[in-house]
Amino acid sequence: IMPVCGSVIRSYDAPVTLFLDDLQWADSASIAAVTQLLCSSGSSTKQKQFFFVGCHREGIIDSAHPVWELVCNAELLGVSFSSLKLDSMAEDTLNAMVSETLCVLPRLTRTLS
Repeated sequence: IMPVCGSVIRSYDAPVTLFLDDLQWADSASIAAVTQLLCSSGSSTKQKQFFFVGCHREGIIDSAHPVWELVCNAELLGVSFSSLKLDSMAEDTLNAMVSETLCVLPRLTRTLS
């Protein structure tokens, strides 16, 4: 199925992005499917038609986790790879974001933040 998905992705003129959160819960079969999709979809070619963004909680992925194997093998597979660590937002920053999103005064959204 994954090679077929890869060929469908390659057929689009615009890039396709797959975002998967909570990769700390991913099993070997799921990571193998992502790996196959990365290899077959054009992410390792000059066209760069497929972008995969995966997120996980810090400190949970170790050398025995399937995600670690994907990260370690990315270069061998010819897949460009970048790692970005994000810290938690400050409470005031989060409150400002919630306030702006809901169009409500910050003092009224503090309990939501």
